Amino acid sequence: MIAILRDKYGRLRPSGGFTMLEMMIIVVIIGIAAAMAAPSFFSGMPRLKARTEARNVLNMARLARSNAISNGAQYGLYMDISNKQYLLFKDTINPSSMTYEFGDSIITGPVTMPSDLIPNSSFTGDAVIFLPTGTASESGQFTVDIYDGGALHTISVLASTGRSRLQ
Repeated sequence: MIAILRDKYGRLRPSGGFTMLEMMIIVVIIGIAAAMAAPSFFSGMPRLKARTEARNVLNMARLARSNAISNGAQYGLYMDISNKQYLLFKDTINPSSMTYEFGDSIITGPVTMPSDLIPNSSFTGDAVIFLPTGTASESGQFTVDIYDGGALHTISVLASTGRSRLQ
């Protein structure tokens, strides 16, 4: 809708701009579109939380491997399944056991996962140990999922190289 104005010579010319009514219509349309998009955005939040937490576990595993190589000692990642926590530790109590034991030096954590996530581990003692050579104590997986099972994220560790990746 264009308003017609007269210039200084009396000739008719269109004005440049929008009327208040046009602006209000646009605001209402944007509001309706946002209201329709909000439920789908919030339904995706649990999946986003699971992926974020899986990335955090992956980063902690990579940090454990990096510390083992740079410090020349065994470092590990332990996942406490029942309490939904994980932590980075230096394997000092009994390094030959290749597992987390009470009294090992905790470097980072424990980090608590959101309550609606389900962690799991295929590692012996729910811990993977990285050696100074960069290799891991065993191959295995940590998983993070949501209760409906729709967002399974797997952190795999290969023993021969110690490399970790998110699937």
